[in-house]
Amino acid sequence: MNFKKLGVFAAAGVLTASLALFGCSSGGDGGGSTTTAGGYDLVNPGQLTVAASLDFPPFENLNGDAPEGFAVDLMGLLAEEMGLECNYLPSTKFDTIVPLIQTGGKADVGVSSFTITDKRLQQVDFTDTYCDVNQSITVRSDSGITDVSQLEGKKIGAQTGTTGYEWAAENIKDAEVTGFDEMTAVFAALDSGQIDGVAVDLPVANYYVKSYKDCQVINEIPTGEQYAVAVSKENPELTKALNKALQAVRDNGKYDELAAKWLQ
Repeated sequence: MNFKKLGVFAAAGVLTASLALFGCSSGGDGGGSTTTAGGYDLVNPGQLTVAASLDFPPFENLNGDAPEGFAVDLMGLLAEEMGLECNYLPSTKFDTIVPLIQTGGKADVGVSSFTITDKRLQQVDFTDTYCDVNQSITVRSDSGITDVSQLEGKKIGAQTGTTGYEWAAENIKDAEVTGFDEMTAVFAALDSGQIDGVAVDLPVANYYVKSYKDCQVINEIPTGEQYAVAVSKENPELTKALNKALQAVRDNGKYDELAAKWLQ
């Protein structure tokens, strides 16, 4: 998916009905793995068990107790193509998900807007990509800051373990970069003046500034990142099955329907 084609991303709608349609649910006991007829292992028979940090709208978020968002809908469609039920675990701390998938036993996949990076590829495999994004910088509207160069030596917030955190640490001179467990906490810190700016994927920034109206996005950073599903290196047949399902969802037009719903 081309980021420019998507334009300005925005959240839309409630997913409760579509979750029921797709068979996505929250919870799971994490029993012993089973091998399917397709040759891949599953933590729970008949279920695709997903680990995600559910605070990253419009991709994955909680609406009450129910997961919702573009990626949640997408995983429901992929599971449906594979003849499985999609089961989301309770929200999981972002920087623990890749190690969790690497270790195995708790979840089959990690789907939390993971950018493919060399570091992560040392730990897990990734499916084909499902979204292209760039980074961004958000500040308070009354800060007088209009460019990332003005953040030199200032306090920047980001979610721990994200490429936004890494970009800020590497590219904003003398910045004090603070990591938070959840994006809601990052934007709350910006809104209250504890930090001067936020580094986060642009679609997510565009979503949050709709709620934090005293904040604004000032820069899009052309990092050319690509999201994909994290899968254990010990489960290559699952990666293949997910890629096949992803291609089917692209071919039948349902992918474009999701993009129109969540990402425009």
